[in-house]
Amino acid sequence: MARRHQVTGGPHAVKPAFVSAEIPLYYQLASVLRDQILSGDFAGGDRLPTEAELVTEYGVSRITVRQALQKAEAEGLIHRQVGRGTFVAKRLPSTGTIRMEGSLDNLMSMGLKTKVKVVLLQTIRATPDLAEVFRVPLGSAVTRCIRVRFHNGTPFSHVATELPDAIARRFSRNDWNGSILQVLDRKLKIPIREAKQSIAASLADASLARFLEIPIGSPLLNVHRVVLTDDGVPVQRVQTHYRSDIYFFSLHLSRTHSDAEWSLSRRTPAKRSGGNGRRNNDGLGRSIDTHVPE
Repeated sequence: MARRHQVTGGPHAVKPAFVSAEIPLYYQLASVLRDQILSGDFAGGDRLPTEAELVTEYGVSRITVRQALQKAEAEGLIHRQVGRGTFVAKRLPSTGTIRMEGSLDNLMSMGLKTKVKVVLLQTIRATPDLAEVFRVPLGSAVTRCIRVRFHNGTPFSHVATELPDAIARRFSRNDWNGSILQVLDRKLKIPIREAKQSIAASLADASLARFLEIPIGSPLLNVHRVVLTDDGVPVQRVQTHYRSDIYFFSLHLSRTHSDAEWSLSRRTPAKRSGGNGRRNNDGLGRSIDTHVPE
């Protein structure tokens, strides 16, 4: 049985408020319970706190708690037994999670291990944002490809990729069904060196919910990436929305000595470089600068 540790404040402790006063409290509470169950905070067969305990812990009414539990039960996450309490449902066999360690090589290999469906392939004109990314004149031709990736038959990511049209024209139609990084690096011999990436939390809109087969408002990982060549030329922009119940990133932090700053590490020991960063192997026999401030 999963263990939960709760720390309570003194008599004057301030209860935390929910994130939004505009979203129904029962929906927000149901989302919290869903996350606790899917993350393993509560395991299959565990008994949930009682209605009274949830009322006290979250500072909401009993009606709100009951509505949240009804929603969780409708989703098949819990079941209630009269006189015994509310229990986490015995989960059906999971499709499993996908773990991504931080390297370009792993991104390439994922393209070989997962199935992809191309839902849109078109030529567009570079917006000011795209023109800045690719360092091309405004209105230049850019190819956009929208794809959905599947793991064990379940959609887990929505991928929007843009390439300069001069590069995209060298792709065959079948190339879009695999790893675009593989095509760039191995087929087109474009020397991929590094990627600048940012990760943020987001919620599924109607379009993403439809493609990923999840409810509107479901939590997602929003990853924005620009891929660069050895010469620092940007050749690919990618925005990917991942289902957070299936996919997660994994980074390893290490220290070279006790008073050193934490740094990202790969398969080889970190080597110092100029400035505040470290140079780490990216899985392609090359290195990238990485730095995690305290």
